[in-house]
Amino acid sequence: VTVVMAACGGLWRRTLLIEADGTRNDEPGVLWLQGLTAYVDSRGFAGTLAQDGDVFQWHRAVDLQPPGPYPDAGEMRWDGGILVETGVHEPYVEHWVREPPGAGPTGALFLSVPDGARAILVRAGGLFGWADRERVLIGAVGGAEYQTLGIMLSGNEIQANGVRWTVDESEGVVDS
Repeated sequence: VTVVMAACGGLWRRTLLIEADGTRNDEPGVLWLQGLTAYVDSRGFAGTLAQDGDVFQWHRAVDLQPPGPYPDAGEMRWDGGILVETGVHEPYVEHWVREPPGAGPTGALFLSVPDGARAILVRAGGLFGWADRERVLIGAVGGAEYQTLGIMLSGNEIQANGVRWTVDESEGVVDS
């Protein structure tokens, strides 16, 4: 069944990874928080998601890991309630299950500081995702991780992680 990007918003938990050599990992530790186009992935990267037919590509604006040899792209399809991602440039399969959605706004802020560092704040209902050059966090708005970052919105600036960030772009609604 065809996947529509608008249906991808919310928190996803990976339940299965099958690597090229057939190695299987069913540890449910990887989280992916998807906003309108912006996302934060707990493996250490964030950016925007784009769709071309059945192929989705994760463009990384913030990445705590060295870039891989290929673009991060996968074909997506539904198998019942499981979102199945199959690698386009590398042979892998990932199964993703959506966590129960929370009510509230969905949006993102794309941020920068004068030295060129970038950050992304994603909001999907009662959850947030944060990525900058030091850390990637996914948690509850108002929860411990949110408090640790000290997020304060003020006009075209945001204070977070001890840094005053400039809002370069935004999508949807982040605060309310």
